[in-house]
Amino acid sequence: MKKLLFLALLLPAITFSQLTINITYAYNLTPLTDTLFLAGTFNAWLQNSPAYEFKRTGFNVFSITFSPPAGAIQYKVTRGTWATVESDSLGGTISNRTYTYSGSPSTVNIKIPGWTDIGGKGQTTAAANVHLLTMHFPMPQLSSTRRIWVYLPPDYLTSSKKYPVLYMHDGQNLFDTYTSFSGEWQVDESLNTLFTQGDYGIIVVGIDNGPNRIGEYSPWINSAYGGGQGAQYVSWMVSNLKPYIDSVFRTNSTPKYTGIMGSSMGGLISQYGGIQFQNTWKKVGLLSPSFWFADSIFVQEHNIGVQKDMKFYFESGSNEDSTMVPLMVAMKDSLLKGGLDTSRVRLRTYLNGQHAEAYWALYFPIAYQYLFANLNIGTGMDEEATTTNTTFDLFPNPTNDQLFFQIGSGESLWNIQLLNSNGDILHQQKIKDKGFLNTGHLPAGIYFLKGQDTKGNFANKKFIIEH
Repeated sequence: MKKLLFLALLLPAITFSQLTINITYAYNLTPLTDTLFLAGTFNAWLQNSPAYEFKRTGFNVFSITFSPPAGAIQYKVTRGTWATVESDSLGGTISNRTYTYSGSPSTVNIKIPGWTDIGGKGQTTAAANVHLLTMHFPMPQLSSTRRIWVYLPPDYLTSSKKYPVLYMHDGQNLFDTYTSFSGEWQVDESLNTLFTQGDYGIIVVGIDNGPNRIGEYSPWINSAYGGGQGAQYVSWMVSNLKPYIDSVFRTNSTPKYTGIMGSSMGGLISQYGGIQFQNTWKKVGLLSPSFWFADSIFVQEHNIGVQKDMKFYFESGSNEDSTMVPLMVAMKDSLLKGGLDTSRVRLRTYLNGQHAEAYWALYFPIAYQYLFANLNIGTGMDEEATTTNTTFDLFPNPTNDQLFFQIGSGESLWNIQLLNSNGDILHQQKIKDKGFLNTGHLPAGIYFLKGQDTKGNFANKKFIIEH
């Protein structure tokens, strides 16, 4: 035995060369929580072998290193099953990938344009910074699961910023025409455009509706249409979904940087959730809300009341149900009677607007900017504390044709500058304490009004031009 051991020690060590396969790009809607596996001739085509699990090295990039035998190999990438195997850009079947391995250390770079169960880039209108978090997020309160989308700001991967978060219902309709019922909201395109105009950026979490949409979007039962699961649905958002999002992404998780928004029945459940959990989110967006579904929505607001730092945006089109606008006005009046300041609630009705995704796509940027534009996240200042060293009032904000402003007490001369989101000075003037600007000729977007007086005082405030 000792002689055999001695001979073994004299033999040269057997080394195994390695092959590295890098996925340099996987379709951006590859679920972020999914694991990718390599299956091929070298492992009997096992679809989810832990020994052939890719390591995620980025949002859409992966890598695996292993030691196959030299010679020709065939392989494919799966997400754990053959039902979730890679595909072409339209979700169609592709041939096995092939590679002739020399036996020496080698690297292969590949791209995955789609998946058989999701589709591919050729079937989506979602921007590259839209991701699927998961196809099956657990919903224990409803004994179900749900697909979750996440929109990340354009600079998310290149910055260390923390972002506000907006939770939105009917996720199928927010980003992608391919998954929508009758058109998409174009949330990603709108937010990407606003970002180029100087917007700080926001994370949007899109929650798909389930087969019992009406049930989940109302805590109260309508005798004709159903309902009754809304309390469990919102409880899941607060107790399960939001903590997970805050643990995985760089969020500013405090209530004043968090919002909830939806349309139609999604508006009803947003109003309910906004009032019921005022210590979770302070921004509530209600587009064409279905308040007709349950009178209890008014009872809830009356019984609970509203905290003064909440913010509400109501919107509908003039061609919707005849009860739409009166019920929105009634809710706005109820909030005001409950102590909410008029500056923190806005109601708009659009001529010829209809109950449809195409119109909500038009209204979303206005709703978003009203709810979130005055957050000074980058400065660490409190919300709406947009003044530095002196009083600077702008009205109306947002504006269209004219902006009126008042600054200081009239005791000194102020030099006022109007700047766009790029920092370009568009206009200058000198005033004592009051003035106005014609803004009708300027493009819609985010602007800044800055002032400095002869005593060294200065002020700075952001405003929005809508048109």
